This record gives sequence, C-alpha cells and structure tokens, in this order.
Amino acid sequence: MEQDCINIVNTKYASHLELDFDHNIVQATEKRLRASHNLALPLEEEISLLQEIIGFELGRFLLQNKGLNGYWTQYVILGDHSNLNQNSLEYWVFNKAPAVLATQERFSIFKQKTNEILKSNMTLASIPCGLMDDLLSLDYTGKENIKLVGIDLDPLSLKQAEENSLTYNKNVNVSFKLENAWNLSSSEEYDLITSNGLNIYEPNDTKVIELYKKLYNALSKDGYLITSFLTLPPTLTPDSPWKNFSMHDVIKQKAIFVDILQAKWQTFRTEEQIRYQLEQVGFRILEIIYDKQSMFPTVIAQK
Repeated sequence: MEQDCINIVNTKYASHLELDFDHNIVQATEKRLRASHNLALPLEEEISLLQEIIGFELGRFLLQNKGLNGYWTQYVILGDHSNLNQNSLEYWVFNKAPAVLATQERFSIFKQKTNEILKSNMTLASIPCGLMDDLLSLDYTGKENIKLVGIDLDPLSLKQAEENSLTYNKNVNVSFKLENAWNLSSSEEYDLITSNGLNIYEPNDTKVIELYKKLYNALSKDGYLITSFLTLPPTLTPDSPWKNFSMHDVIKQKAIFVDILQAKWQTFRTEEQIRYQLEQVGFRILEIIYDKQSMFPTVIAQK
C-alpha cells in the first residue's frame, strides 16, 4: 500500500506544485550570506549550495516557504528517491541529510506504536494531518468501526488528503476538518491523536503547553497522544544526545537548512522539557522512543 502512496506522490499532485518562483529570493539570500559572519561552511561553498538548491523543486519550495506542506512532507517520507543522481544535492537531502533520515524513521515509529494501540471502535485523529498517511497507511485488518479524522489549517493539504484517502481503499470512516490546532473545538472526541511537526515550528513554550492542553481536552478518557520533538544538535550544545551521525553531514545540513534556507523548524527541546510540558496539562508519559540518531524522538502519552 505504501507503494501506491509513492505513485501518488510522483504523479497525482504534480499540478499542485507549479509555483511562481521568485528569483529575487536567490539574490536576497546570496546577499544575506555574504553579509553573514557565522556560516557553517566557507562562504563560496554555501553560495554553491544555494545554486544547487534552486536546481530541484523541493529546494525551490523550501527557499520560498521555509517549511514543508502536506505534499512535500509525504514526498520526503514516502517518495521514490531511487532515480536521483547520487552525486546531486537533491539525492543527499533525501538519502543522507540526518534530519530527513530521522523524519523517515520517526514516521515508521509512529505507525508501529499506533498499530500497537489500535483496536476496534476507536476514533483516531491526525493533527495536523497533511496528507494523513500516518493513519491511512495503517493495517486495519480485524478492526471494526474505525473512524479517522484529519485536521489541518491548510485547505490544499485537506483536499489532497481526501484524494489520498480514496487510494487506500480501507474499510474505515474518514472525515476532515479545517481547523487550527490551537483552536480545537473537540472535547473528549478522540481515542488516539497523532501530532507531529507543530512544536518544532513554535519556540514559545507557553504556546506549546496551550497546544498540548487542547490535544488533552480533545482526547477521550484514557486516550493516547503520539507526538514527537527535535533534540538539541551538537552544533548548539556539547550535551546533545545525537549519535550515529556524520559530523560532515550535520555541518552541511546546518549550512543548508539554517544558513541558506532559514527553515522554520528549528525549535529544539530536551526530553525533560517535553516531559514537563506534557505533564503540566495532565498527560502521563508512557514511553519515549529514540530514533537511531536520537534526533527526533517519539513520545507516547496517555490522558
């Protein structure tokens, strides 16, 4: 079934990706880099990387938007990247960038843990859902009366998620809501919520706690939250938990995502901070599962 999803990624949504790329961004980025005194790599190397970035579609999208939408999140995780030139920056991003590898592994851990909890008569929500592969790709064999709800603030992601749901041919009830996660109206509605990618864009700890409170209220009694967080990299602290990585790749990743793209997903937290924030609103932490690089842990919490 994931192969079906890969085919969708490569064909079905191509028409949604044609953006009017603003080439002034390239000039502005180069000007900013030349004025910077704290680059991860020598200036000319970063200028060269910038030119490579605008040579492929995801690179241009990130340069213009500084973050991923539902489509690109799906493509990063489930897309077929095997036909790319192995010497290209595009190949490196999808197959070697430490954060991307951690994201792909995190997706698998989410699926595994959701499947372990899953049983008949459950209502599951994905917030934000993107194209909702985290729930749509689960195995519902032997499970009855399952309801899936995708909630997202992006109308295009919801439209694509609805189209995506039709390809999975699951015997489950699927619905979608256009809603801001911080303004959830649901109360004790869901037995399990998966939520990835919000806290890494939000540096304000108070706002993150407010988000967790909304998710807590949306869960039924004894309901589960499966979420995640980014740990501090070794470029920020000597106490970083990161392991099994190439420092060359970490520095290159910092040059691309921080210096050049100024990606918005740069909010890192410790396990202690995440535990405190979740426990503040009433959650009980059941398990924290670290990926192989200890970059993007998964948290299982219960109401």
